[in-house]
Amino acid sequence: MLSGILGKIFNSDNDKIKQGSPRNIKHSANDIGSLLRVYQADNHLLMAIIQEENQKRPEKLSTGIIHVDEKQRVFVTDTFLPEAANARLQAGARVQFSLTQQGIRHQFEASWKKQIEDETGPKHLFDFPRGIEQVQLRDSFRVKISQAHPIKVALTHAEKPPITGTLADLSASGMRMRIIGLIKPKPVRGEQYTSCHFVLSDGSAIACIGRLMHWQYDSENDVSYLGIHFESVDGGTQRTLNRYLTDLQRKQRQVNP
Repeated sequence: MLSGILGKIFNSDNDKIKQGSPRNIKHSANDIGSLLRVYQADNHLLMAIIQEENQKRPEKLSTGIIHVDEKQRVFVTDTFLPEAANARLQAGARVQFSLTQQGIRHQFEASWKKQIEDETGPKHLFDFPRGIEQVQLRDSFRVKISQAHPIKVALTHAEKPPITGTLADLSASGMRMRIIGLIKPKPVRGEQYTSCHFVLSDGSAIACIGRLMHWQYDSENDVSYLGIHFESVDGGTQRTLNRYLTDLQRKQRQVNP
């Protein structure tokens, strides 16, 4: 089910880069290693395209980083999905990776070194990229939600127990959710929540499908964070979200001109 829907994330209108968007490229090995470790620590879903000759329509894949070795300047990814794509990674193959985090598109290209087999499926060893580009996306305004006046969120999964928590921040295309404690069973990046529901402070109800893009557990504070991408949002709901965020942005500018 996951592999059949991932293409929607690649083609999301909220991932479009506007002309003249600020761009920043990290070239140093230390910066690249630090960013790769962030993707790993956040269990971030990476979108991947294998660079192949004579591609009429590049296949859009997904994976995640499971290990980073800054001394050797290599990193390891999990199995690529759909699984049939793993056999296409051969010596000299180059893969284009991308992800979106807090309104910034991260993208880079890396050379495949070899496949590593274990009981859970193939893993892939890559050289560090030469650089990681960060590009500001449109519709990226993200507002932090006060925990003094929490907005409760409920997520429903087709096979796992429901999850409840509060909004940590919100944008037109997604949210970060705060949950007390460690979530069990462990979340899986890319999985779908059949219902994502919350009521904004102005009384407007938001309901849509949610996709888990990344998650993190803060053991010091015993808090989990889920990064959710909104899917199947109807026009009325999107307009409500946009109006709410625009109003909050206007109020913030009045407070901090």
